[in-house]
Amino acid sequence: MKKTLSRLPRVVRLAALSAVLLALCSKSSPLYAFNDWMDANIFFTMGRSMLDGRVLYRDVFDHKGPVLYLLYGLAGLVGGTDFRGVLVLEIIAMTSFLYTGLRTAELLAGHRLSVWWMALPAAGMAASRAFSHGGSAEELLLPFLAAALFSLLRALHSPGTKPLRAVCVQGLLAGCALWLKYTVLGFYLAWVVVLAALYLRRGWLAQLGRSVGAYLGGMALATLPWVVYFGVHGALGDWFTAYFYDNLFLYKGEGGGLPALAQHLWWAVRDGLPAALLLAAFLLWALLTRRFAAAGGVAALAAGLAATSLMGGYLVYYGLVLAVFAPLGLVPLVCLAEKTPAPVRTALPWAVLAACAAACYALTPNRALRGRARADLPQYRFAAQINGGSLLNYGTLDGGFYTAAGVLPPCKYFCVTNMPLDDQWTDQQAVLKAGAVDYVVALTGDLHGDFPQYAVIDRCSYDGGEGEVTWYLYQLQR
Repeated sequence: MKKTLSRLPRVVRLAALSAVLLALCSKSSPLYAFNDWMDANIFFTMGRSMLDGRVLYRDVFDHKGPVLYLLYGLAGLVGGTDFRGVLVLEIIAMTSFLYTGLRTAELLAGHRLSVWWMALPAAGMAASRAFSHGGSAEELLLPFLAAALFSLLRALHSPGTKPLRAVCVQGLLAGCALWLKYTVLGFYLAWVVVLAALYLRRGWLAQLGRSVGAYLGGMALATLPWVVYFGVHGALGDWFTAYFYDNLFLYKGEGGGLPALAQHLWWAVRDGLPAALLLAAFLLWALLTRRFAAAGGVAALAAGLAATSLMGGYLVYYGLVLAVFAPLGLVPLVCLAEKTPAPVRTALPWAVLAACAAACYALTPNRALRGRARADLPQYRFAAQINGGSLLNYGTLDGGFYTAAGVLPPCKYFCVTNMPLDDQWTDQQAVLKAGAVDYVVALTGDLHGDFPQYAVIDRCSYDGGEGEVTWYLYQLQR
């Protein structure tokens, strides 16, 4: 069995590892009845609406980046009323992250490593509290961040300049990441600053100027398709308002400043503890072995990432971005393992693999929901009654009913987000006053008083891991 696995290409083995661990930990997995996380369902509804021809931000509203919605829309082509496609997307993202992380660890170690060592950072990510439900923007950002980390460390180890094509590719990936979720801006600013400092120290002024142009050119290539998309649909203003103005000036969390950053960093370490410990192990090893350039570069990237990802508000999954540094912690561990007897050294990666799989099974925050039947969920129970009718998710975040029922929303504000916009309520209330939808789902059972044409026909209580809630299904009385 070992020999058979060892003959498989490394990326195939990493994909298998990713599939197993995500099957155990992600609510998108078939081992879970449904991914009921409201954010993931918003992404899904936005993506499906986009591929159906509706224009992001103008016709359907949320405030994440268009790349995220495009990825979810493509995932919806695989499984429209469940999360099979999102699981495929997660596996691709984790495989890419692990493959790049393995190359980074090998660069620092100076030799090839067993693929199965990557089970440690993989499990540290997937079984952590920060992983949350599965399918977060932070999870999908990891391949982009890992590529930049590897590129920078390789530059620090190289005696020559980075090829302009490689710099352009990094700019392209940075642009994709920024249009997925802009809070990683600090990571890329730190990347640019460290590389510029390296070029200046070595006297490569001309190469620095050309590299800046190549990097900006790559970012422009990532941005151009979205300028065309929104420009053709006359929605450039909607894009700018929703993604920049609303996020920067309306969605402020509980405040900023250094005290908030310190508090949020502490929470991020707590929620992504395995990755934080692996990062700390790497930094200590790098200092003890006098690899100051690598330690400084990684510390700068971590500081930049924290400055923009954790400065404002804080939600548990924000800390998942720290997982990008987890593969670095393998280097000191492997150095210790190499000092053990040969039989132990050979067995250790396999022991790590088995232990990590067991940890994912036992420790994932979603473990209590594994194996739950679809019949117990309000999403599928209500979907059988909706049966393709028109639907509005009223007064709260997207509960997954559009996804389970396989229908698209009737209005721009198809749910009520955390963004303080009065238009969300007026838009939804106008739909109900006009009796424009057949069914309404809500977390309140008293809508009949304000909208007498709608009556409760079903209710269902369940606990999705964050406390019990009761969903109500209303039907239009004709």
